Amino acid sequence: MLCAKYDYKTDIAVKQEEAFERGQEQKAIEDARAFYANGVSIELIAKSLKMTEEQVKEIISTEQADMN
Repeated sequence: MLCAKYDYKTDIAVKQEEAFERGQEQKAIEDARAFYANGVSIELIAKSLKMTEEQVKEIISTEQADMN
């Protein structure tokens, strides 16, 4: 049986941290798409945004699929 004590302040702090992380991820995706649209190489985008080239390629391919 699970018997855990609920702490409202901890719950709010965790939710805020998760929201912040999601926002940072979304910003990185938007930045990668903008850089690529302006002719920046995948290699440079990956280095600038601390991603792998595979992650950047996935972001770009997802955007292109969304446009079709």
